[in-house]
This record gives sequence, C-alpha cells and structure tokens, in this order.
Amino acid sequence: LVGSEMCIRDRQRKANLKKVLKNLDAYIAGAMMIVTILLVIVNVITRKLFNYIIIWSEEIATSCFVYSVFIGAAYAYRKHQHVGVDLLVERLPAGARRVVHLITNALLVIINGYITVLSVQFIQSSWIKRMPITKLPSSVVSTALVIGFGLMTIYSLVFFVKDLKRSSSLDGEVDA
Repeated sequence: LVGSEMCIRDRQRKANLKKVLKNLDAYIAGAMMIVTILLVIVNVITRKLFNYIIIWSEEIATSCFVYSVFIGAAYAYRKHQHVGVDLLVERLPAGARRVVHLITNALLVIINGYITVLSVQFIQSSWIKRMPITKLPSSVVSTALVIGFGLMTIYSLVFFVKDLKRSSSLDGEVDA
C-alpha cells in the first residue's frame, strides 16, 4: 500500500510538472504581470503615504510588462486566441480552406522567424546602452522580443506541420 501510494504521488508530480512545463509561457507571462502590478501599487502607496519613491521600480515594472506582453502574445497565439478574420475562409470548400491555412501558417513561420532574427540583431546593437536607474543593459528588456517571436516561430512551425499532415491525410478524400 505504501509503495502504491508513492507511485501515485510520483505520477501526480510528473503530471503536475508536465502541466507546468506545457504552460510555462503562460506562467511566466502571468508572473511578470503580477510583478508589474505589485511594483506599481507599492510605488504608488510609498509615494502617497511616505513621500518616498522606489526609483528602480518603474524600470523593473516596465521590463516585466514588456516580457508579459511578448510571452503572453506567444501563449495566446499557441492557444489560437488571437483575433482572426476568417469569415471568407470559412465559406470556402474544405480543400481551399486547407490551402489557405497552409499558406497562412507558412507565411507566419517566415514572418515570425524574420522578426526573431531582427530582434537578435536589435539586441546585439543595444547591448552597450544601459537603463538609466538600474544600469542594466537595455538588451535585457529587448530579449523579450526574441523570446516572444521565437516562441511564435516555433508554434507557427508546429501549426504548419500539423496542417501539412492533416492535409496530406485528407488528400484521398473528396470535398462535399
């Protein structure tokens, strides 16, 4: 009984770890948003009640907000939560819809990949510039671009491959 309970606990831990890793982008984006909100609230309270400003809080809050935006955007893209105008696409025959989805996902791989490359170049050029208060390299904030667009590139590639597999498995079927 004790061994089986340990086995169950191990499976639960593995399942929880898998869930956390699968949604790591959401947890990071959420944590960064929480830090942003807490820093802003604490800074407002200390300024109004104690006439004291936490001078570094604005830079850190802004940096955390940037990370929450770009990583959160990647999470939303992965969950297909971005706004899309598919009114025309949904009226197409199934075969044409598959082609449009393939082309769209291929374009998104290319565009997100290109923006990721541009983001890396931007970081390389901004490494020497420092933030005024914390003196951290401004590339620390810019790294959020690489992470966000890098994730979106990976997700786009996954969507493209899934659509490609789905399309090739349906090639034998006739559209109704």
